[in-house]
Amino acid sequence: MSAKKNIRFLLGSNTKQGFVSLFDQLRDPRYGKRLYIIKGGPGSGKSSLMKRVIKTLLDKNHELEYIHCASDPKSLDAFIDHDAKVAMVDGTAPHIMDPRYPGAYDLIINMADCWEDSKLIKSKMDIISLSDTISSCHNTATSYIQGAATLLDNNLKIASGYIKQSTINDITNKILKELEGSNLGKEKKRLLSAVSVGETVFFGETISELAKTVYVINDIWGAASGLLLSNIYQTAAAKGFEQIVCYCSIRTPKKIDHIIFPSAAIAITTANDFHKFQGSKQDILIEDLMDTISKSDQEQMTLNLKNAKELIDTGTKHIKKAKLLHDDLEAYYIEAMDFSKVDHIYDKIIKEIV
Repeated sequence: MSAKKNIRFLLGSNTKQGFVSLFDQLRDPRYGKRLYIIKGGPGSGKSSLMKRVIKTLLDKNHELEYIHCASDPKSLDAFIDHDAKVAMVDGTAPHIMDPRYPGAYDLIINMADCWEDSKLIKSKMDIISLSDTISSCHNTATSYIQGAATLLDNNLKIASGYIKQSTINDITNKILKELEGSNLGKEKKRLLSAVSVGETVFFGETISELAKTVYVINDIWGAASGLLLSNIYQTAAAKGFEQIVCYCSIRTPKKIDHIIFPSAAIAITTANDFHKFQGSKQDILIEDLMDTISKSDQEQMTLNLKNAKELIDTGTKHIKKAKLLHDDLEAYYIEAMDFSKVDHIYDKIIKEIV
């Protein structure tokens, strides 16, 4: 990766199983120098602290990878500095993280040291009410996502009976042959999309940044792309290739939607109604992976997809409502914060990193 590249992922998503976290992927105790885990309430400056540290590191041309919040993609949940070998993460719910090797590798940054408790205590009932309503909004969104996932899984099951197995095998072998020059290395788990604030977000530009050769699987139903990517993943994993495995946001970690091989600069991505990849004319389109679907199955699958889209769209509205309420909740903590104390935290972190 290059410091000038725009590398953006997610490590959590609202799925059919509720919120699924991959944040443990940030831990690298044997080779990383430090994992900073920030604790504190909403509006206590966690994201702002990260952005401030990031600006300083970018000024020194450090190589960074950004991890965005699934419920608010404009906000950061974490970042990784590949030069300094450090990572910083918001370790609060729903992706709670605690030190595994306290002091030696993990370090808690406690933003609660910077607020005045008495101001929060005065607003106790309002804070409780807002927090509970936000949780209810996310639970409702999950219910809609679960309904959509059931319909999409039904489509996947029907479509599986129409897959051209020999075609899948041929393409798998072709891509694996091109991957022979890949470096051996770690398998990283990431997400590129999420059901988010009023929309489904997709960081497709990350694929273009990390790969010169992009195979785009045009697959509206997900069965053929799922099988192809699973075959490539299993063989690449058996050979120990470095790869970034990106899951379907509502089926994490059951279905792979994208795989990136950074050292070979090759990516395989799935394009469908939920994440349309906007690449270049040089991208290699993969189609014709399925036999003709019967009229009755086509009608049922089309209806399922239509209803799934409506359910996901409703889910995004509940996540948007949660975000607006979260903004109200943040206001109580912002009022209680002494941000001059945050300056001291920033100075200490930068001194240690740089």
